Amino acid sequence: MDTVTDVQYITAHPGAPVPLTEVELKKLEQYLWNQLEEGYEEHLELEARLREWNRAYDGDPRERRRTFPWPGAANIEIPVIGIAVDSIAARLLNTIYSVEPFWTVRPLRKEVDKIAKPTEHYLDWSRKVEYNLYKQTKTWCIEVIKHGWGWLKFGWEVYSVHDWVVGSNGEPEPRTYVVRRPSVYHVLNMDMITQPGVEDDLVSEWLCHRVRLTDNQLLMRKIDNLYEYVDEMIKTKEDNTRVHEMLASSKTAGYTREERLNTLYEFNVDWPFGPEGAPTAMLVTFHREIKKIVRVIFNPYGFRNYEKAKFIEREGRLEGFGVAKRLAQLQEGISTIHRQQVDNATVANTRFFLGRKGVVRPGTQIWPARFLTVNDPERDIKALQLGDIYPSMRALEVSELSYAERASGVSDYQLGRESQVAGSRATATGTLALIQEGNRRFDLNVRDLRDVLSQVGRRVLEINQRFRPRGAVYFVEGEDGVWVEQVLSLPAEFSASKLAVELTASTATINREVEKQSLIGLLGVVTNYYQQLMQLGMLVVNPQAPPELKALGVKMAQGAKLLMDRIVQSFDVKSIDTVVPTLAAEAVNEQLTGAFGGGGAGGQGGAGSPPGGGVDPRMAAILGAAGNGAAAGAGGA
Repeated sequence: MDTVTDVQYITAHPGAPVPLTEVELKKLEQYLWNQLEEGYEEHLELEARLREWNRAYDGDPRERRRTFPWPGAANIEIPVIGIAVDSIAARLLNTIYSVEPFWTVRPLRKEVDKIAKPTEHYLDWSRKVEYNLYKQTKTWCIEVIKHGWGWLKFGWEVYSVHDWVVGSNGEPEPRTYVVRRPSVYHVLNMDMITQPGVEDDLVSEWLCHRVRLTDNQLLMRKIDNLYEYVDEMIKTKEDNTRVHEMLASSKTAGYTREERLNTLYEFNVDWPFGPEGAPTAMLVTFHREIKKIVRVIFNPYGFRNYEKAKFIEREGRLEGFGVAKRLAQLQEGISTIHRQQVDNATVANTRFFLGRKGVVRPGTQIWPARFLTVNDPERDIKALQLGDIYPSMRALEVSELSYAERASGVSDYQLGRESQVAGSRATATGTLALIQEGNRRFDLNVRDLRDVLSQVGRRVLEINQRFRPRGAVYFVEGEDGVWVEQVLSLPAEFSASKLAVELTASTATINREVEKQSLIGLLGVVTNYYQQLMQLGMLVVNPQAPPELKALGVKMAQGAKLLMDRIVQSFDVKSIDTVVPTLAAEAVNEQLTGAFGGGGAGGQGGAGSPPGGGVDPRMAAILGAAGNGAAAGAGGA
């Protein structure tokens, strides 16, 4: 963030303007207009489906008041879709954000070991301070599960902020500062328009994001020299009730609310440019009402700054398969059965009376415990029941619910409830095994989200390499900033070939309790390994041990290290080398060649700790004590 004294400061935005002639500009405007009109025809059908899925997720009934089988009949909608989506979203989000850091930067080459961790820390600081990634991924994850797919948009933001501060003389003074930062946004499916007839957005000629801005937001873009025709756009707002149906009217009958938002269309388009007319990546912002391009720049990122995740892949289809589509018919059936049960209970609890003419006066009111006087109660008045309760309706509803559980993968265990199956006698261990097995359904979803979020992390790093002002990382990383500066100073191809950015979370199979039990078991295995390793280390530093026996101990340590690596890796632990140390090869070679001799123990001939306590320096070197704790202890001794 840079403070600027000149209010008229022109913000340096990423992306160079495209030098189009007047004829080329008109041709591009006509092309975008035609493509947008064609794309809207298919997009309207998509919006209708998304609205229906959102209604089912909210649990709103189709009719405000039912008139069948009688006016005011039961109108309950069972939110089966909402229950399933919320449960899956909680599981996936908790899996993704349960470990820190969010992204793991792994070196792909030995020479970049030192820069991986500082880069990882810097990415984690950026997502927590510069942009709220959790807020964006939360709504994105819910939409992916509900609709079947969802979009994330990322880029580099540059904008100015203008305010007034108290000056040295006590008078108000203008102040302007510029914000430069990466950003990641969730874009609603309803606001993403794709090219008709192309089922792969990676090869489509264009991809469009419908953006809605207030008048103030447009004015700030005018001040920053970002958009043209701002005044004309504000005067000519798009009157599109399909987009803003919630803003079109108030609860007060007859009152129409004035349109507040300006609708623009931001295209990622490949448009012929240059002497050869090769398709060139551009970012074009188009206003539909005035039919003009308000900004056109070359794509500054080198890639389309969108990533799409799918809940369940549909081969050859642009859209994924979500819970709303999977459970739509089942929710309708369950709700219908439940309404019929309520109506049936209403009928069964209703009584009507038959009486002989003249026995009961017209207009007589009836209420509970009302006493009526008649000549012959057995013959003059009778109470009749309209219907009976049918228990089979409940069994039918349970059957429909079981189908919904199988379709969504959400059962009693995923909802944190004991199984409702009659006669279930599962033990605690068996229940944990059932939970673990049931969660395997969501491992595929976690892996898909992991792949997309890992790609977002790589793109954010590349964006930092392209646009981050040099020297800024020292304020975050301190001395380690020199390593991050090396990364940011290199081209984006460097990070792709030598640094892997991955989402740290990997699986949802185990829950917290199962994970705790697994880690306790792993601790026992690792502790036993540590004890064996210490014994081998004592053998190696013992000057009285034969060299052949020392060499055998080293080989045993290497074999145990290989097996322990695989065991720890199976527990999905990332920092394997930290958990599973080994004998340092260099120190072992020196020991075997007699570099330490026999006098390191003060003539005591043993391998015990040196006088005064601390760690034997030979042991610290041979165990490769990570170093610094054991080495410091040895020095202090």
